[in-house]
Amino acid sequence: STVRTGDPDADTAIKVNQMARATIDYPDGGITLGDWKKGREIAWSGYGFRVGHKNDNHDKKPVGGNCYNCHQIGTDRTGGSIGPVLTGYGKMRGTSEPVLKYTYEVIYNPHAVYACTHMPRVGANGLLTHEEISHVMAYLLDPESPVNQ
Repeated sequence: STVRTGDPDADTAIKVNQMARATIDYPDGGITLGDWKKGREIAWSGYGFRVGHKNDNHDKKPVGGNCYNCHQIGTDRTGGSIGPVLTGYGKMRGTSEPVLKYTYEVIYNPHAVYACTHMPRVGANGLLTHEEISHVMAYLLDPESPVNQ
């Protein structure tokens, strides 16, 4: 069935989750945390894929994750309110293997977990690399990150 508005029925949600899960490409060597400082820059950058009178030049500046547009992800800046608040994300969850896998999957292709969410599929669509996702994950999970202070 086609989902136009609202939540999908259970059968459709399961199909969407399964199809999305099949797109997830896990990094060689497993899921690890990168550098939270780099992750902070990525999460708070909206640069990339803008077109108009000045198109973004990806050769001069890396693409950002644009996470701040929908999520409150720090206590030192104001983020969006469309998505869940992520302050304290790692403090509440820790860094166990299941938490790393869940967080990676939600960033890579959130439809694998939340069918028909509006969150962009930054990994599945090639917007962020495995390394960049690891940095964003570090920003969310590292105990030293401002997210967890």
